[in-house]
Amino acid sequence: MTKKAVALISGGLDSVLAAKVVMEQGFKVVGLYFTSAFSKSYGNEQETHAARVSKAIGMELRITDMGQDYIDLVRNPVHGYGKNMNPCIDCKIFMFKRAKTVLHDLDAPFLITGEVLGQRPMSQRRDSFHIIERDADMRGMVVRPLSAALLPPTKAEQDGLIRRDTLLGISGRSRTVQLQLADRYGIRGYSTPAGGCLLTDKNFSDKLRDLFADKKTVSSDDIRLLTLGRHFRIEGGNKIILGRDNEENRKLVELSHHGYHLFMPQGFPGPVALLSGTPSQDINHTIGRLIITYSKHVPGRTFLIRHGKDIFDPGEPLPINGHSFRRIGADN
Repeated sequence: MTKKAVALISGGLDSVLAAKVVMEQGFKVVGLYFTSAFSKSYGNEQETHAARVSKAIGMELRITDMGQDYIDLVRNPVHGYGKNMNPCIDCKIFMFKRAKTVLHDLDAPFLITGEVLGQRPMSQRRDSFHIIERDADMRGMVVRPLSAALLPPTKAEQDGLIRRDTLLGISGRSRTVQLQLADRYGIRGYSTPAGGCLLTDKNFSDKLRDLFADKKTVSSDDIRLLTLGRHFRIEGGNKIILGRDNEENRKLVELSHHGYHLFMPQGFPGPVALLSGTPSQDINHTIGRLIITYSKHVPGRTFLIRHGKDIFDPGEPLPINGHSFRRIGADN
């Protein structure tokens, strides 16, 4: 009978090493990669570090979108945020609960994580491990191979399913041992620590706070827009997003079909704009003037803006200082 286990795979070095250590004991390990609208690779999961490192060690990888439930969790985490908008403890509890279903389906007795004791100040402490397992109803079911020697034996160890003497005792933020193991196993292509989570980024978090304050219901498209362009709030709480290059302009045009109003330069090169809100003549002209402000100015040129079937002249470029709008965050 094949021994099975399930591993949370982030694409970082620690998670793939943890899986590999258990595979060395003869387990067939199935990797779980959880994605969300807050993942930098959202919509392109097959090209992630997680997919590459899983393939490199011969491990099956299952990809799961955490969906709207996770967006709602990020708005109101029970255990609070880290330095920015990262609800690390609640995030782990959410993933553990989802992973428990896979454990049951595969008849696998334990979950593997790449957590290292003391590596992260919020979620990788002894008390945090206890809280996460308790709230996910997974006490004793989580094996942390990189720090297991420093932690109480899990049920799998007590039952003799996995040999404790092959597990490691790494702690702290140093990655020396992990890098040595990566060389030993020939593992390449992993991501940098926390490299895939937008919630750890200050500029993104500033925009997300603004979005949550403005909208009661936030979709994955709303969140995806936070990674694109320059963001402005104008009178009445309406929001304008301006593309910064051709690629962003293309993406904004694609997203305009999801309930946003699209404004485009007519006959001159410049940024595309999306409006999240209700158009009016004054708002439309403000958007048009912002587009002109961020376009290359050519004396004597007439700047026309298209909104649907309407083409209009919004007037002069908008002075950035002293106008009734504010910039949200900085460029990512």
